[in-house]
Amino acid sequence: MQRIAIDCRFWGPSHTGLGRYTESLVTAIYHQKPKFDIHLLINSKKKNLIHKQFPKFKLALCKSRPYSVSEQFEIPKILNQINPDLTHFLHFNVPIFYKQPFIVTIHDLIKHHSKGKETTTRTALAYPLKRLGYFLTVKHAVLNSQVILTPSNWVKKDILNFYPVNSKKITVTPEAAAPSYFKAIKSNRIPPKYPYLIYVGNAYPHKNLVQLIKVVKDIPIKLVIITGKDVFYKRLRKTIRDLNTQSVIKIKGFTKDANLKTLYQHSIAFITPSLFEGFGLPGLEAMASKTLVLSSNKPPLPQVYGKSAFYFDPQNPHDMATVIKKAINLKPVNRQAKIARGYQHAQSFSWKKTALKTLKVYEDCFSL
Repeated sequence: MQRIAIDCRFWGPSHTGLGRYTESLVTAIYHQKPKFDIHLLINSKKKNLIHKQFPKFKLALCKSRPYSVSEQFEIPKILNQINPDLTHFLHFNVPIFYKQPFIVTIHDLIKHHSKGKETTTRTALAYPLKRLGYFLTVKHAVLNSQVILTPSNWVKKDILNFYPVNSKKITVTPEAAAPSYFKAIKSNRIPPKYPYLIYVGNAYPHKNLVQLIKVVKDIPIKLVIITGKDVFYKRLRKTIRDLNTQSVIKIKGFTKDANLKTLYQHSIAFITPSLFEGFGLPGLEAMASKTLVLSSNKPPLPQVYGKSAFYFDPQNPHDMATVIKKAINLKPVNRQAKIARGYQHAQSFSWKKTALKTLKVYEDCFSL
């Protein structure tokens, strides 16, 4: 039986999209009863939770945090002890000195397109070193992997633009809304009594939230932002104060799926003004929750959401405002039709499909 190791250190909502991907993919793989000896590299804090969910998977405890210097040494050491036939790194941070067979999931190359001190948590002195480390690590992951998985054709195209790899080396494995979003969920959360838009995701600069806040400020509607409580969260709170929009913008940390679905359902619409994305999972979660979706027209979002969303130019405040007002004034019959179309569209994606495609990649690697 072939042995496969999967780096699951991003597990859980604290790691936002990466955490969602890790948890959902591994769960779906487990339900397919794979004929592999699978070992999960995890943080010790998640040991009991993950063991209870996946008793047939073996666990390897890691102390190193993702992106740390120590992971460059600890992860190869642990993998050498496991001695896998193949390792799946669920993000680009593959240890540079790891030379055994591996595949990697590249979610996006956003940092290839954006730079500057506002995009990092590091000091001005540490930033150039961190950026150099990023490019070296991604290059190693892309060029030395057996297969690259991406969530969208847009990311695949982006990789091919930056790196000399064969397009056949890249397999697209789309993400999906968790099954719980399609079901009725009981929530103790009392929905807000005011009309609001909802944004869910990181507060990174490329998410374009400052532009959205400026637009919403002049429209009779509030904006609820659900985001991780990191340095970008703190910067966003300061921006909200500086723009004097505290009465308009409600910013909250990440919450449980049941509460999040309630917030989706009672909103006027979910909105994403992003300038760059690798996929756009929150929009599918909103559709699965029977929520209207307003989206940036930047790729790959139109490819992911299809005709189930209303689109705007995220760099054009007037265009953004026009689409928001359209959502506010949409006739009930038209609103329900668009929501029904989105719900059906979201069902065309599933983690089962993604797991099966991923397992096929594993199998193909052993036949090379």
